[in-house]
Amino acid sequence: MFEKGQKHELQFERIVFFSDALFAIAITLLIIEIKVPHLEHDTASPRDFIIALARLIPNFIGYFFSFLVIGAYWVGHHKVYGMIVDWNYGLIWRNVFFLMTIAFMPFASAFFSEYFTELVPLIVYALTFSLAGILEIVQFRYAFRNGLMDPDAKAEDVSHIAWRMAVLHVAGLVAIAIAVIAKPMFAGFAFMLIPVAHQVIKRKFGKSTEREVDTE
Repeated sequence: MFEKGQKHELQFERIVFFSDALFAIAITLLIIEIKVPHLEHDTASPRDFIIALARLIPNFIGYFFSFLVIGAYWVGHHKVYGMIVDWNYGLIWRNVFFLMTIAFMPFASAFFSEYFTELVPLIVYALTFSLAGILEIVQFRYAFRNGLMDPDAKAEDVSHIAWRMAVLHVAGLVAIAIAVIAKPMFAGFAFMLIPVAHQVIKRKFGKSTEREVDTE
């Protein structure tokens, strides 16, 4: 039989394991959504294969971006739960809603990749992207305000992670603005700014903070 403390710790580990499993499934589904082109073995020429692959370029670009997006959210989730030492059902449900948006991303990515010149698919993708960022921040703040985080966690580390999370959902909103003002196909530039923004934030809080957070 488990003691009370061991059982509580095991339950916390289940939250983390479930989250990691869902991230792994979502990121795998991205490539599964890209269907292999069907060509006749006997009649298809090398040129036909090249053309078929070229038609999938928007899908491959969508896969690349979405893989990095989900990867960025997993890194953020990993850092947050590296600082959380306790749990309650309020935290669990906030994590469930956050993971719901992550699970939806393969569909949103495939929808946008298929119709990357259209506004509505871009809005669906960017809103999914942005909503995930908001829900991750909600989860982080809930843990902080309810005493679920390591009491030894430094205030600058908490602020650093919060700023990094904010960049992700702001990028989604900026992408929508670009799509409305210009064209949906240009919205990807908003996502390209994420690494730049993260570097600015890294300098704001200093390299030492980055090392401390990353080793947790």
